[in-house]
Formats: sequence, structure tokens, C-alpha cells
Amino acid sequence: MMIASAGRSWAAFSNWRLMIWVALPQILSRQTRGSKVMFMVAVCEPLIVVSLLYAIRGLLKQNTPNYGTSLFLFYASGMLPFYLFMRVSTRTRTALSKPNSLLPGISALDVYIATVVLVVLINITTMIVIFYGMWLYGIDQARPASIVNCAAPVGLLIVMGFGIGMINNVVNRFFPLWSLLYRILTRGLIFLSGVMVIVDLTPLWLRNIVIMNPLAHAIEWFRLGVYGTYPHNTLDRGYLIEWAVIALFLGFVIDRAAIRRVQAR
Repeated sequence: MMIASAGRSWAAFSNWRLMIWVALPQILSRQTRGSKVMFMVAVCEPLIVVSLLYAIRGLLKQNTPNYGTSLFLFYASGMLPFYLFMRVSTRTRTALSKPNSLLPGISALDVYIATVVLVVLINITTMIVIFYGMWLYGIDQARPASIVNCAAPVGLLIVMGFGIGMINNVVNRFFPLWSLLYRILTRGLIFLSGVMVIVDLTPLWLRNIVIMNPLAHAIEWFRLGVYGTYPHNTLDRGYLIEWAVIALFLGFVIDRAAIRRVQAR
């Protein structure tokens, strides 16, 4: 009996996994419907921003890296995980579209998951290619000192972005301008996430503000994985984990409540 039940559960999971996989190209098609060039620009945006920051510092003759041997690597190690979170938390608004327009029987939650899977595949691949390219170029520190310390904050950023993305989706149903406002606000967080500075070396008043941002802890943790000996006195792993768990929980609760409200009308 238990074996038969386990077999049915595995078959159901396999069918669901196949449905998610089939939905990926359809979601990608939606995202590139406007302009494939603009989509590629969006995918490469973190690399473009890092290159611009590097070029500006070069013009100002301030090529000394904030940490390590490469200024480009320092910026990339902050910008890439930051943009991963931003992409996950913004792209889940795709679920606003009717789920059944993708595949019969697919739910809004399935669309959420498929969208996040697609975003993660694209952005993780981009990160790997960029870091591998830097290593081939001769930046030895682009080879992470600890894959675990790089993967852990990335995973938590994905979970937190997933939860916040679901909340964004609900808010956007009642306030259509929210998605635009959120993109503007999150880009502004670049200056309060430790992307361009070492948090431990900032003035105390600024440090007390930055450490309230969970993204700063994720970036600090990721850089610790990259460099191995990165200043991390302000790093609070538990704080980041709490944010990820609470964001995911609230995302599910708020999204389910919004669906019930719509169905009750």
C-alpha cells in the first residue's frame, strides 16, 4: 500500500515537473515578446552597470579596488547577487496573466514557480559565465574560495525574492503602478546594500542603516565565499534566513488570501 502510494506521488510529481518545464519556453516567449534586443539588454544589465562603474573609476584614476586585486570583481561580486534578487522579485508579476493561457490545468502558483526557475536559470548562468570569464582573463580571485558560502546566500536571495515577488503581485493587482515604483526603489537600494562599499568600513551612522537591509548580509556572505577572507563583522546569517523564511511565508499567505477574495466576488 505504501509503495503504491509512493509510486502515485512520484508520478504526480513527475507530471507536475514536466508541466513546469514545458511552461518555461512559453514564459520566456512572453518576456521577449516586446523586443528580444531589450530582453538581452535587461539580462546583461548588471554587467553593463559594473562596466560603467569600472570605467568611471578609471576616468577618475581611482582604479584601486575596494578589496582584493580587482575592482571589476569587487563590483561584480556585489552587483550580480543583487540583480538576481531584483529579477526574481520583479519577474513573478508574470503570474498576473491567466495561468491557463500557458497550459491547461496550470495554476498561478505553478506560473510563479516556472517564472522563478526561468529567472534563476538565466541569472545563475550569467553569473557563472561572468566569473569564469574574469578567471580566464587572469583574475585568480574570480574562482570562489568557497562554493558553499556563495551558494547559500544566493539560495536565500532566491527564496526571499520569491516571497516578495508574490507580495508584489498581489499589491500590483490593486495598485498597477507598483511594479514600476518597486523597480525604481530596488535600484535605489544598490547604495544601501553594500554593493559598492565594504560595510564594515563605512561610517557608523551609515553602517547602522545598511545592516537593516537583508540584501547587505547576502552580499557580504557571497563576497566572503568569493574572497575567503572578506571583512564580515556585521554579517548576520540568521537575520538573512529570517527574512527569507518570513518573506516566503507572507508571500504564500497574502497570495492565497487575495485569490480567495477574488473568487468570493
